[in-house]
Amino acid sequence: MAVHDLDMTRFLVGEDPIDILSVGSCHIDKSIEVLDGSEAFDTAACILRYPNGVQAMVDVCRQSSYGYDQRAEVLGTKGMIATDNVYPNTARLYKTDFTGNADMPYDFFLQRYNEAYVTETIAFCESLVNDTPVPCTGEDGLVALVMSIAADMSAAENRWVKFSEVVNSVYCSTPTECELVAQSDVFPEGFRPASDATELLVPDVDAQKEGKEARSGWKTRVAKFLRKNK
Repeated sequence: MAVHDLDMTRFLVGEDPIDILSVGSCHIDKSIEVLDGSEAFDTAACILRYPNGVQAMVDVCRQSSYGYDQRAEVLGTKGMIATDNVYPNTARLYKTDFTGNADMPYDFFLQRYNEAYVTETIAFCESLVNDTPVPCTGEDGLVALVMSIAADMSAAENRWVKFSEVVNSVYCSTPTECELVAQSDVFPEGFRPASDATELLVPDVDAQKEGKEARSGWKTRVAKFLRKNK
């Protein structure tokens, strides 16, 4: 439920976290309480500790009666920076019984983050065309996964969980070939790939096509996409 929020704390802090403490509960739809682990939660809170002393707090809930509420704050010794919700317009009401925005925040992630989706798609396509590293690597995704698994463990065992308990190391030999070596039984069979990691994660489509024309064909299509969306 909070994988993107946990990942955002790592992005804002600029370091890999040390450990996490999390709790969760169900208040809205009691029918999900039969699910396993954190799937039974509709409300959760996490505290993360980082090597530089920073503490990050994440609060998530599957329901918000007053609109799609997503905010972030960074508090430091010299002040604070905050991001607020995004609204369809800037109109505000001032009445005897209410003061605030005339409309609720955008109620769907595709509305709120449309520009972000276009930007990340263009960045990915440019990496393909120019054969350059992608802004977000496979390691970033794996670390976010490890953070989420550690959060589940913490909620289940009511204790601080070090991320080193989940995996011994997380590394990528290339941006697209990543391997995770597990220390616990959280991963089936220790998450050992049954076949070559290249085939398991990102198949080399070009290698399966014959001739130089096939390789240049997809680059031409991507280049056209970039020109159209710039």
